[in-house]
Amino acid sequence: MSVERGTSALLTRRRLILSKAAEPVGWKIGFNLPEFQQKLGIDAPLAGFLTSNGLLEDGAEWSLGSEGEVIVESEVAVELGEDARSIVALLPALELADPPDLEQDVETILAGNIFHRAVAFGPRLETSDPGAARILVNGEVQHDVDAERAGANLEAMVEAVAARLEAADERLRPGERIITGVLAPPHKAAPGDTVRLELEAVGAVELRFAD
Repeated sequence: MSVERGTSALLTRRRLILSKAAEPVGWKIGFNLPEFQQKLGIDAPLAGFLTSNGLLEDGAEWSLGSEGEVIVESEVAVELGEDARSIVALLPALELADPPDLEQDVETILAGNIFHRAVAFGPRLETSDPGAARILVNGEVQHDVDAERAGANLEAMVEAVAARLEAADERLRPGERIITGVLAPPHKAAPGDTVRLELEAVGAVELRFAD
């Protein structure tokens, strides 16, 4: 029941944000890794939301002093087709999130939109294969992710979001984007950092961090 109540609170928060002139962007996967699901007592990923209020331009600067400390999650984003299920395009994405407090219960985590702060997308390409991924911090490669792993489970993550929404009487819509979960351990941003995600077959996105 905690997932149901938390998702209901999350969708209420989304409706309030949209009522204040924000535009819907899509959804996010939370806790795509089994070890975190086990810790939280869930058997599938959670779903959060994305709106234009949290949309950053590729190359934007985030002030850690005024906007708050964040972790940076490198993810493959998918764009949905006319049937709101098929994947018609991929994009590299960097999500900014509050450092997660995993002592919170699932209901509280969902009500807070799974720690989400912002997201930046790179170029959109009509493909189903992202290729290999590289995550760089200040020009140095921190993580290499092979193409098979980078492109794994994209359809399954769409279905996971759809299932969470349908259980709360909400649904996916054509053209929405979903960021599909972390490719590698997140980076805790520090002043002066530049974080870049490169998807070999799609393109790159990066963000800079200041005091």
